[in-house]
Amino acid sequence: MRWWVGLPLLVAAASCTRSQSPPPSSSKPKPEPVRITQFYATAPKLPRGEKELLCYGVENAGSVWLSPPRQELSASASRCVEVNPASTTTYTLTAQGKDTEPGSQPVTQNVTVEVGAPRVKIIEVKVSSLEIHRGDQLSFCYQVENARSVEVQPVHFRGGSRPNVCFMTSPAETTTYVVSATGADGDQDQERVTIKVR
Repeated sequence: MRWWVGLPLLVAAASCTRSQSPPPSSSKPKPEPVRITQFYATAPKLPRGEKELLCYGVENAGSVWLSPPRQELSASASRCVEVNPASTTTYTLTAQGKDTEPGSQPVTQNVTVEVGAPRVKIIEVKVSSLEIHRGDQLSFCYQVENARSVEVQPVHFRGGSRPNVCFMTSPAETTTYVVSATGADGDQDQERVTIKVR
């Protein structure tokens, strides 16, 4: 009789280990904050009827607009836009970030453009002749707009705020007449004309 002795079969369970990388983060990097670096009016006080330049600069902005009225602008580091306010107006510049998260607020800045009286202007100065004989009469006329007062020197003529004025004068020698018009806000305009006397 033959006996078989069974040897125990040892099975080593090898544990398989696999290197695993950490799961990718689901959170996005925080965007750079949007900033308004500058916003100003080139002429804070403007004569009525004239145009104004508003200059601005932004950083990290996806959209930019100006109001009133709403006007879409480019997200520029330095740019100027033209406005034409009919009266004193406060303008608001708004910049919105590129990757705005829910609940985040845009940034704003304000600038006020004061609109005053229209600028004074001398439209025309007319004389009957640029050369006269001594003792002759000279017709002198001028036309102005938006004037509070007008003076003509050296004859000390004052025309007030009338837009169209004529007067007579008789220079004894060659004379340069100076027309000075002053507006409601103190701005001035001048014209000169020289009359030669023979």
